[in-house]
Amino acid sequence: MGERLEKKFRLTMSWDYEKEEQWLNEMSSQGLHFKKAGFFNSSFVRDKSVRYTYGLDHQSGLTKKDGKLAEYIALYQDAGWEYVTSFGALWHYFRREWQPGEQPKLYTDVESLTTIYKNIQRVMGLMLLVNAVILIANMSNLLSHFKNALWAIMIPVSVIYFLIFALLGYGYVKMGSKIKKLNN
Repeated sequence: MGERLEKKFRLTMSWDYEKEEQWLNEMSSQGLHFKKAGFFNSSFVRDKSVRYTYGLDHQSGLTKKDGKLAEYIALYQDAGWEYVTSFGALWHYFRREWQPGEQPKLYTDVESLTTIYKNIQRVMGLMLLVNAVILIANMSNLLSHFKNALWAIMIPVSVIYFLIFALLGYGYVKMGSKIKKLNN
């Protein structure tokens, strides 16, 4: 019989990935160890005999096919980190056994942190542009097909896009302020 997974529901934004690490560490202190990430939930395995410290990394372009993912994982294993899983081919989760008083981080130097923050910011900027193109396509499609019920459809669509743009814009600015703070 396989492991029994427990689901915990939580929405975490990319610009607050440090809070995700803190939450995973807190779950581990309660005997729940991270197994799999989802968009709105995470799966855990219960085991009170061990405790872990978790680290998240944002890297794109790593695939099993070309061997880059295996090289990347081996690099962290050499540094004492165990690979747990990846989410969306961008976020990679690692852990190591918890040691009292120790607070290990995947990255501690300013240059590496700046690079990660810029990568996250770049993805958010790209998502803003992609959603702007989709908005223009959707609005032109709505205008050509629904002239009689235009406002009944355009207002909800506009509100949804406004929320998406606000969320991505906030994240973009938040990452920019983290970059600025690091480099001052």
